[in-house]
Amino acid sequence: MKFIEINKKLKEKIENVYNLVGEDDFLIKNAILNIKAATITQFEEFNYQVLQNDCSKQSFLAALSTLPMANDYRLVVIYNPTAEQVKLIGDFEFDSSVVLVTVNADKLKIGEVVDCSKLDRIDINRYVLNYLKKVNLSIEEQALDYLIDACSSNMSRISNELNKIVSYCADEQIIKLNDVVNLVSSASEYVIYMLTSAIDEKNYQKFQQIVNEMGKTNTANEIFSYLGRYFRRMQYVSINKNDDEVAKYLAIKPYAVKMSRKEVNKNGIKYYINLYQKYIDLDYKIKSGKISAINALYSLVF
Repeated sequence: MKFIEINKKLKEKIENVYNLVGEDDFLIKNAILNIKAATITQFEEFNYQVLQNDCSKQSFLAALSTLPMANDYRLVVIYNPTAEQVKLIGDFEFDSSVVLVTVNADKLKIGEVVDCSKLDRIDINRYVLNYLKKVNLSIEEQALDYLIDACSSNMSRISNELNKIVSYCADEQIIKLNDVVNLVSSASEYVIYMLTSAIDEKNYQKFQQIVNEMGKTNTANEIFSYLGRYFRRMQYVSINKNDDEVAKYLAIKPYAVKMSRKEVNKNGIKYYINLYQKYIDLDYKIKSGKISAINALYSLVF
């Protein structure tokens, strides 16, 4: 199941084993908190235990065998269990009152898998709307889009910004675009994202507007360098079909590779290969004094 479904599932049934998989630390942390809230109501110091993956086999089995005290459940959490621990979990006969949460347990074949990969836009929308519903607030569609984009879909930042927005708009019924614009600072990542998105969309008017805005705080050389890093990534994604290799070589998340490949599929491999080659040629001309950085910027996309 997806992270977004966990609360509903916990109300229906408590499983003995939950395996949280994915790279989003915010979602993993909150999945554990949700499971903990559903299982531990008292005597947390006894009924809640976090294991280290280097603990002994005897300690590991003892933790799984210990029954709760004055509570319906006992919750045990272990991050990145070893292959031996995964085998022990698979062979273990759980008492119905013991709940184990593993984080990224490789090849674990039992239990409920909770997908804690980075949320897609639809699930982020749902998360935000559910969050606001609990405090009797709604949000304009444009305001929600701006919040997600300004936070680069980062759930940790979205959560922090939501707390701030809710406090500010506590007396309102609906959160408006101006509220979010005034409260959520537009991160540099978001501006760069908008710039590269304009190129992906071949929206040159939008590109020019963003360059003009960025020019107030960034030099043309800096903007040109941002684009160079982006085109290098897109060229590498274009010529290499192995997502894991691309992620490792570029030191980026597999999700980022997946999103980049969508743009490559949409615009074609040659589009990004040609753009990166053009960037290299223009970069040489800038360094040799044959063209200014600002002229190179517009020459690059026009």
